[in-house]
Amino acid sequence: MEAVGESGESADSEEREVGGLGPGEERSLHHPKYTEMMALDIADSTQVYTAFLVLLDLLEARNWKDVTYKGSEELQLVYLQGCPGEQEEMEVVVPMPVHMTLSHERIRRIMECTCDQSEKELTLAVVDSDSTVVYYQLTNGFVVPDPPDIVEEEDSKQCRKRRRKFLR
Repeated sequence: MEAVGESGESADSEEREVGGLGPGEERSLHHPKYTEMMALDIADSTQVYTAFLVLLDLLEARNWKDVTYKGSEELQLVYLQGCPGEQEEMEVVVPMPVHMTLSHERIRRIMECTCDQSEKELTLAVVDSDSTVVYYQLTNGFVVPDPPDIVEEEDSKQCRKRRRKFLR
């Protein structure tokens, strides 16, 4: 006897395995945003699905506002723009599957095509096969880090020892 799911399909049906996706991921293939994204002229459906997963993560898990997607025929990728949390400033997020390799030249080209001329900064969202998303902030050049938040007590013994050592 064959187990039947809620939709009346066989639980053993191979139709659920769409493009290497697991059974739980098939439902998202019918999402209206995913359908719209698939209509973009992007040849790699894996890249479109990756962008869809990042879109859901930004909206539902990270509470971004005004998130939109754009397709670049030249780069053959989908990228996202939105405002993180309460910020007013738009940020660019470029989703990539974990198996895709990037060269310095490709990253530079992505920055040129997706970022404003004034600000060359983007977030690279790397998506693993289990839908884990890791975000990397990329900039064009070096960025001076913010000063540390923790200030050591000047009266501590270690601080006095260090000061003596440096004064010698």
